[in-house]
Amino acid sequence: MRAKLWQAMIVATLVVASSVLPSPALAAKRGSPKIDEMPLARWAKLRETERYQLNLSEKIWRENNYVGAAAEYEKFLSLYESSEGASFAQLKWSMCQVHLKKLNTAIKDGYQTVIDYWPDSPEAIAAAYLIGKTYKDMGDIPLAKKAYQNVLTKHGDETVGMLAKIDLAEIARIEQDPSKQIAMLKEVVFKTERDADTRRYCVEASRTLAMLSFAQGAFVDGKDSFATTYQEPELSYWVWHDVRGPISQLVGVPETKEKGLKLADAAIAYFQPLIPAAAQDDAEKNRVRQVSYYIADAHAAAARAAEAGKVFDDLLQKLGNDDDVLSRYATWLKTQTRRADARNMFARMKNQIEGQYQLAYMLREENKHLEAVPIYQDLLAKDAEHAQRWQWQIAEAYREAGKHTEAIASYQLCDNFPTNLERIAGCYRAMKQWPQAIATYTQILGGYESSAPGALLQIGYTQEAAGQSESAIKTFQQVCKRFPKAGEASQAHTHLNNKYNILITLGGAKSE
Repeated sequence: MRAKLWQAMIVATLVVASSVLPSPALAAKRGSPKIDEMPLARWAKLRETERYQLNLSEKIWRENNYVGAAAEYEKFLSLYESSEGASFAQLKWSMCQVHLKKLNTAIKDGYQTVIDYWPDSPEAIAAAYLIGKTYKDMGDIPLAKKAYQNVLTKHGDETVGMLAKIDLAEIARIEQDPSKQIAMLKEVVFKTERDADTRRYCVEASRTLAMLSFAQGAFVDGKDSFATTYQEPELSYWVWHDVRGPISQLVGVPETKEKGLKLADAAIAYFQPLIPAAAQDDAEKNRVRQVSYYIADAHAAAARAAEAGKVFDDLLQKLGNDDDVLSRYATWLKTQTRRADARNMFARMKNQIEGQYQLAYMLREENKHLEAVPIYQDLLAKDAEHAQRWQWQIAEAYREAGKHTEAIASYQLCDNFPTNLERIAGCYRAMKQWPQAIATYTQILGGYESSAPGALLQIGYTQEAAGQSESAIKTFQQVCKRFPKAGEASQAHTHLNNKYNILITLGGAKSE
């Protein structure tokens, strides 16, 4: 039972982690061993007629016409078999076969021919990798592994060797073999020389390896993987970003709780020395806050609420009533359902405008919408520069409380047209005052071009809600006729079909 729980958790983490790695197909499209292009120095060696024919082939390839491109590459081979570009043409012909779903032909008559006829060419190295990739795409994993191993034996230090390791890591993920996956990723991360072709893959592999390492409780391995890509302060950020999930997952399973706690302790031990001993300027104070938040979050992920709270308390003692700390502390307290303590923190903020705003927001979270209104009204009086912001919040609070008449009056004082008009129309509909709602939508329809399709659609729904089915049908048909390319037309089309059994085209109405 213990082993199964652990395996299930690791597999779930691997699925998420592997998503940051590029697929082999994407690797080829990015051209990372320059698979689909030939260096200019080799183009210069072609005769003019050869260059013309190969350029024509490449033009058709770029148009995604793989039948035509294959024919032109084959023509080049028949005319210029001994050309500098022959191996390249053979490789591209093979890639055309892959696009045409002729995978066995691509391997046996294509890539293998490159290796047999031009064994010393750059394309032979690419073909060796592409054989493995094609087998993998076919689902023939044993032959894919064999081909990739051949690449590693002969070209392990080449870029294709790196791509083969990435593919083998992906196969290991599918086969639920985390040890093999990690081993392959370590080869990529720690042993690949990073250049313009390989860097992006190494960066992505370092992120995946870090996540996998953290998932197994191996903090140092995860941190070291990130360290191949990042330096401080980015390094600590990425460690914080990706270690919290594994800590929480491990701690959440009784069989792995101890491992999760040790992972949290290791992360905290890493973060702790990064805090400046004596914060003298704003930059150092920001760093104190940042790293302390990392530590608090690690404790929180480990379900150690008391320790997380102590980090915030220590910060406040060190920095005083710092608004950023108070806000962050209050936000965390809300997650702990300590809402009274959170309100106390917001009330202590020096920026009273922000503090009051947060207190009002908490009331709305608790469905105490009308209690928030006086706070917004006070803010409206205190903060005239942002009067429209507070007027809008008053209107929203009234609407959420079901006080639609008051909400309408408040929305009418807002200047964020036509959004406020849409809200007003919605309030009229909530009160079943259909003519007023339609009149408001009509105002939007006539005055705000970009919102017109939505307004006309809502007129139809309003007429429908009012029991005016015939008028609603005509309005929905008008949406399709007037705005055939808008998403609202598709919505109206579907609604007419589903509710009224009326089939139309988006260019006009055809009813049964």
